[in-house]
Amino acid sequence: MEFSPTGMGSHHPGGVNHQSQLYSTDLVARKIDLLLRGKYSWPCDRLSPMSTPPYTKLTQLELNLIGLLEGFKAPQWNGPALPRPDGQAGLEQIFDTLNKLLARAQYLIQAKDGLSIEYTLNGITATAERFMLGTHEQVEQAAQLEVLITQIEAFLRSIFNLPAHASRIDEVFAPIRLKMQAASTAVATARTKAVGQASGVAHLIGDAWTGLIHLASEEQQRLAHLFGHGGQGPALAAAAADYTKLSLESPEQFSMAWTTLQDGFRHGYPRIPEYVKAVTDPAEATRAFWPMIRSTALPYNLFVMRRLTAATVANYQINFGNAWLPQYNNLLSAGKLYGIDMTVFEGLDPQLDNGTARFTPSTMVLLEMDGAKNVNPIAVYVADPQDVNTAKIYTQASPAWVYALMAAKTSLTVYGIWLGHVYTLHIVTAAMQMSTINVLPKTNIVYQLIAPQSNYTIPFDLVLMLGWPNLSPPTSISDSGKFLSLCNKFSATHDFFSTDPDSMLANMNLDPADFTDPAIDGGKQWNLYPNVQVVKKVWAMVASYVGAVVDAGYASDAAVAADTDLANWIQYASTTGNVAGLPAMKSKQALKDVVTSVLYRITFHGMGRLRSVGTPEPPFATNYPPCLQKTNIPDPTAPLLTNELLKYLPNTGTLGKLVSFYYIFAYNAPYVPVVPEKGPDAELFFDNAKFPAANQALIGFRKEIESFIKWLQPDWVQTGQWPRNIEL
Repeated sequence: MEFSPTGMGSHHPGGVNHQSQLYSTDLVARKIDLLLRGKYSWPCDRLSPMSTPPYTKLTQLELNLIGLLEGFKAPQWNGPALPRPDGQAGLEQIFDTLNKLLARAQYLIQAKDGLSIEYTLNGITATAERFMLGTHEQVEQAAQLEVLITQIEAFLRSIFNLPAHASRIDEVFAPIRLKMQAASTAVATARTKAVGQASGVAHLIGDAWTGLIHLASEEQQRLAHLFGHGGQGPALAAAAADYTKLSLESPEQFSMAWTTLQDGFRHGYPRIPEYVKAVTDPAEATRAFWPMIRSTALPYNLFVMRRLTAATVANYQINFGNAWLPQYNNLLSAGKLYGIDMTVFEGLDPQLDNGTARFTPSTMVLLEMDGAKNVNPIAVYVADPQDVNTAKIYTQASPAWVYALMAAKTSLTVYGIWLGHVYTLHIVTAAMQMSTINVLPKTNIVYQLIAPQSNYTIPFDLVLMLGWPNLSPPTSISDSGKFLSLCNKFSATHDFFSTDPDSMLANMNLDPADFTDPAIDGGKQWNLYPNVQVVKKVWAMVASYVGAVVDAGYASDAAVAADTDLANWIQYASTTGNVAGLPAMKSKQALKDVVTSVLYRITFHGMGRLRSVGTPEPPFATNYPPCLQKTNIPDPTAPLLTNELLKYLPNTGTLGKLVSFYYIFAYNAPYVPVVPEKGPDAELFFDNAKFPAANQALIGFRKEIESFIKWLQPDWVQTGQWPRNIEL
């Protein structure tokens, strides 16, 4: 893991400085200081940042402290352990993570500059970048919060005060501090030229250097307001007008989230009529609902549609109440009634961001499979999570039917981000990675299998927890306390294996025959559910690789059972790691099952970096709304015209934060690609003297990934875009 300050905090002349949105990570400085204070015993010599640190789990006291710092009451955490780096090498990991997050902003400049197509809203014509991200001045002024990075330096100096530590801190922070000072000077100079009143700006910048540690993320907007409207004349005030609170005026305008970089907009453009109809035409909205979910947004892991039975329908019947129709019972008896339950959000309150709401409704969807195996929504339950007694029921005949589908898609999106993705792929995986690195000896073949793909996840998850308001996408999950509460609900009903593809499909009671059309695609199984085909391909690749490695390391079940290191590993993961449902290591198959699940999560996560997976569907926010902007639930019987519906859907500012979230995956090169740049046979993991067959399996696995990418997106073979680790 190399640490280099190159590219951090540099000014982007002649354009918008987009680093402000990622530089807000330095708000975590005070939190890192408090969490690390007193936790380390330091030798004088510096450890290499390549050293793998041991990890420890966050205690409830530390979670409570995070809640105190961020202004929420932390829940009692019952899920898998939340690891954090420990020791001096752990400090290096935190440095490295902050460095990488800051440096990633450089990669986003071109993508955001590509938001250059003009739109007209509220009588104003401007570029997509201007509407979603603010003016040149606003973004640069918000970037002045980069000075908070100096607080990290100050706090670390107060903790690590040995000469070797001071030297290391100097090495890391001196280049950053110089670049931030240059950026401050550039903005002050620009303001002097613009308004001839540099003193007011200089005063504010000076205050920022000494007082910004007390600012929360919401206060960034206040500071930008002061810069733009601080008595400096109407021309300046007009230039700094906030366009990031505007509702869109036509569904076509959601295309503003597509950058022109690398032909992103051009690839999405032919789909605009289809996406627009799903907003304006109730029949098309009905038809398009399931096809969108079944074939796009793979990183959200949305395998949530269940074929209902008498044993699983009760909650639906309770929530639909008197609106439960006889035809639903008929469909249930015929095995043609399906449901999507997103009531996990009950009890969640909306987020207020700069005066605008971000709302996730609690929803249930009933769907019917017809004779041609088409699946269509037929009724939707929508409730305020804080008051389910005000729930409303919508059917295809309801004038506000499209709103109901948008509400359901919103809850699906939020579920996908935080439970389908972060909990399943980050939280559970990190607990297993901690267990692997802390317990297994480096000579163990399972260590050599998992550890090379276990970098970055744990420190990133810690920084995400600490800097939640500044790193998370624009959903109603406004702090890590809400996230942990949501995960507590989920983990109570999901053990380690329950989110593996076959387990999910079995739990959802899905029959592959119902999602296979023998007349198309050669009758391949699941051809009516493309996302299932994809995840099963990825699972098969990983399982084949893991199986070959385990076979290379263990001749028999008895060899596995005799390996006390494996027993200790599973014991640690089950207790300290608090991972539920792990089997005893009594057979090769048990070992293969556990390791395949861990490596599948890492591998599947990496696929989200491919351009065809992340675009064009999710950024066109009516397909996957991250929130609703109004909390009231409209009357199902009252007409809701498109112009009124748009006021519920993501506004310009929400879209800006959404593209920042998506672009950091799609327009950033991985730290380390899963297939090495020198080819599949480079950078082998296993001791070749002991496990040559394992290295051959690794080479074969990498070649399979190369072939898989060619199959998935043949027009753009992005082999180097698939990361080896969970990086973000």
